[in-house]
Amino acid sequence: MKPYYQERIERLMNNFLILEKPFMWEHNLLIHLVALSYTMSKKDVDVDRIKGMKKYIKTRSGAFSPYRGMMNFTVAGLLCAQYDNPEEIFDQMYRRQPFLKEAGFKQSSYLCTASYALEKTLTSNDQAAQRINKAMEIYKDMKANHPFLTSGDDYALAILLSTSGHPVDALESYYRALSEVGFTKSNGLQTLSHILAFSTMSKRDMVDRCSHLFQVMKENKLKVTTEYYPAIGLVALLDMDEKVLGEDFVEVATWLKGLKKYKWLGKGMNILLASGIISDYYIESAKKNGLITTTLSVSIETIIAAQTAAMIATITAASAAASSSSN
Repeated sequence: MKPYYQERIERLMNNFLILEKPFMWEHNLLIHLVALSYTMSKKDVDVDRIKGMKKYIKTRSGAFSPYRGMMNFTVAGLLCAQYDNPEEIFDQMYRRQPFLKEAGFKQSSYLCTASYALEKTLTSNDQAAQRINKAMEIYKDMKANHPFLTSGDDYALAILLSTSGHPVDALESYYRALSEVGFTKSNGLQTLSHILAFSTMSKRDMVDRCSHLFQVMKENKLKVTTEYYPAIGLVALLDMDEKVLGEDFVEVATWLKGLKKYKWLGKGMNILLASGIISDYYIESAKKNGLITTTLSVSIETIIAAQTAAMIATITAASAAASSSSN
């Protein structure tokens, strides 16, 4: 394994262990997400800073705000990991929420990830209204194409896609092409097809690239379930040799799979984390050589956060429904 990957995995695990005890009541997937965010930002975990940020968010948001529930720790952790002024950034996010709701985004935990995605990708405040309206148009088109697959978990992706110039028809063609090479039609496939909009390669090349990575994972007994399809898209975006990319993806995911902390997280969390570690390696190397745009690096980081937070929101909703029915 490349020394860089080894070092990043060790840092990820160390970050997780620092966060695990003080935030033992938080969902383990979210703790891993925050640990990954600190790993990618190269910042040291500051538990007291996160706790203070959690309190700050609660004082700034209303009694029924989604920021006071499951997303409280997520947003606090991500902002502390990514920014030196997290309170100021949260205030900016919160001030934009009425505009998101006015455009048609519904009040939910998914609105929090949409706000985070918008904040991460805005280059000026003047863009906010235009980006929000464009994102809602994209979301409506997604809903029209896949009414049963599209829901609030696609909010953040719609925000990200509003930075892309790809027409929705082109995004839909990715979905069809990917299904033809073996990907199961699903919400995860919809997300994967839209992630590929950030590529500068041709559609055929990107579909072939995703198919190759998918097959390599299968051959190495790394099952990629539909909810983890987006991880393949993240890695496919990287401008690295396809063979090397596949080998690295397998190596890092297999290593993570063997760690005790990941055995119960779901057959695929190791793949999502591996995609983050490999993306981080590529971003850092490319930045040093001036070969990557800020937009792509921010998009990759935000897609990882949005995808994991969406998974958590789905799990939480399912748990609440099960609890309600049993009562």
